[in-house]
Amino acid sequence: MSLAKIIRSPLLPLGMVGVVCALTMVLGDALSGHDHRAIDLTARLLPPLSPDHLLGTDELGRDQLARLLTGLRWSVGAAFCATVIAFCIGSAFGILAAHKGGILGSALRLLTTFTQSFPSFVMAVTVIAILGDSGFVALTLTLGLVTWPVFSRVVYAEARSLFQREYVQAAEMTGMSKMRLYLHHVLPALIPTLSVLVVFHFAEMIVAEGALSFLGIGAPLGAATWGAMLSEGRGYMLEAPWLTLAPAFAMVIIIVSAHRLGQYLRNITR
Repeated sequence: MSLAKIIRSPLLPLGMVGVVCALTMVLGDALSGHDHRAIDLTARLLPPLSPDHLLGTDELGRDQLARLLTGLRWSVGAAFCATVIAFCIGSAFGILAAHKGGILGSALRLLTTFTQSFPSFVMAVTVIAILGDSGFVALTLTLGLVTWPVFSRVVYAEARSLFQREYVQAAEMTGMSKMRLYLHHVLPALIPTLSVLVVFHFAEMIVAEGALSFLGIGAPLGAATWGAMLSEGRGYMLEAPWLTLAPAFAMVIIIVSAHRLGQYLRNITR
């Protein structure tokens, strides 16, 4: 591929965003040169491009860039883990129900219809409120467990037709184990559809995590997440708008990048 084609490719900016996210999650505070928890009241509410503070500081004098990078690690990590949980549970139930059919298929349809009749965000808020726990594990498990029906419905619909195909039936008749049949013949055929769904679901989880943290029920108190930064900065919108603009802009970049990747994958898998 020529350099001109690489530059025009929609994957170039997506790849750059991915590299930045990966480096940030690995290096953390080392990229900003500040501890995101360090408080300095003598340097509170410094504007962007201030000496030693590229994006300024917040109301407690904490470096905004350090908190933004830490928030990326939390938000992207939580969205990724929640997507993996939803994908694994939804795909497993969908394939099993499509293969077995009967009562299992009916039960899955009823369960997914029931869970999707309620907004997933409302369900997540309810579950976390009932558990009374906040933290990375509780947040990712909650988001994954309330959104897995999205994957199960798609997998069930696609897998039902796959089990009717000759090569799958032939593999089953040879005595191949169910696990090997699912992993080697059914799941690979679902990858084009699931890859698009995974990317769009990841973007939705970024929004959901930010909304929960904004309400103060997702991340622990004082955690540097993008939702918490938006919540803390809303009281300083006129005095220090960069406190809300920085995390909002970061969320927009990640979400738009994920949607562009999803659209690209959808176009090439048609």
